[in-house]
Amino acid sequence: MAEIDIKSTLRHDVSVSPTARRTLRSLSGSGREQPPVDGELLELARRIMKARSRIGDFVPHNLLKDWAWDILFELFVNGEEGGIVYVKHLMLSCNTTPTSAMRIIDRLDDANLLRREVDELDHRRVIVSLTPHGRKFILALLETIGERDEEESGHRGNLAPRPYRPRG
Repeated sequence: MAEIDIKSTLRHDVSVSPTARRTLRSLSGSGREQPPVDGELLELARRIMKARSRIGDFVPHNLLKDWAWDILFELFVNGEEGGIVYVKHLMLSCNTTPTSAMRIIDRLDDANLLRREVDELDHRRVIVSLTPHGRKFILALLETIGERDEEESGHRGNLAPRPYRPRG
């Protein structure tokens, strides 16, 4: 199978659409920067996202919600799958006000956990991704959780939390 020269294709082939150019650039750049993540860690991240979305089933809605975690896991999973995440997408996935979501995104950016770039095709949109530091942070967290799951798998049994029922 012949190897395709992405840079040459992006520069010289006029038949490649702007969207395809951005996708090719995104996918070709991500593979060189970082090694692929273990599939089990990616699946663990998906399970954590699903569990976080169900917190409202067990406690009052938004009582224990920290949207920064939702943002980090969303960026991690989408980044590993080669997806592009926009600020608007993150704001909707947080299920909070746009002002609160932007405040959290600003804090994560200040902590060097994510970065924002203006979309080359539509300058009104902003693409958000994890920084290498943010990716290492999430990977270390997932590896720690994965180790703990393996250690505790035989000890805790299958205890499911009871659904939240308000007093009254």
